[in-house]
Amino acid sequence: MRLFVEEGVRALGIDAVAAVFEGLRVSNRSNPLEKRKKEALGAIRAIEVASDPVLAGYRALHARLGAAGVVPPAQRLVELVRSTGRLPNINTAVDAYNLVSAVTRLSLGAHDLAHVRGDLRIGTTRGGERYTPLGEIAPVPVAKGEYAAMDDEKILCRLDVRQCAETRITKETVRMVVYAQGSAAVPYPALEAGVRWIADLVVEICGGSCEVIAPVP
Repeated sequence: MRLFVEEGVRALGIDAVAAVFEGLRVSNRSNPLEKRKKEALGAIRAIEVASDPVLAGYRALHARLGAAGVVPPAQRLVELVRSTGRLPNINTAVDAYNLVSAVTRLSLGAHDLAHVRGDLRIGTTRGGERYTPLGEIAPVPVAKGEYAAMDDEKILCRLDVRQCAETRITKETVRMVVYAQGSAAVPYPALEAGVRWIADLVVEICGGSCEVIAPVP
């Protein structure tokens, strides 16, 4: 798989780094991440949502594209920890990238490669792309001029917020791509560091192997 970041998206300050995983063993059961999740709660609670520069950068990006009020995914995780005192329990792979997202405030995406067609591209929407959001059973209209993660046939994630239904990570997932998507407030090294942290966690907990990939120049 290759990763492309279109020029129009780069002009918005967006960059990306991805990791491709093979041979995973994803479990829905309690796992060694639970201790690390609990240890991270204090640092996550200490994040000031309103003033944090990383979260503010994503909100500014959304507002620039007419999506003001769309909450960055990491902000939702921080607010969840503050309201419930815990991170969600979904499965070992998703829990790993949620932990990294909450601590780093990076916007992350993850997709089952069994349902991805071709390469991964972060690009500008034209308004006619196929997109079935997670939790829906039929495609919904997509606005022109937003940005999205896409493969050769569909939108994988609108903005950095809501992924498609087809590529969700489950206990059946064996191959997966995870990517960190930035903004003008997030330098490339921060994206790479976040992805490498996820790579280490997922391989430790779920086994398999991983390759970190940079965007094609």
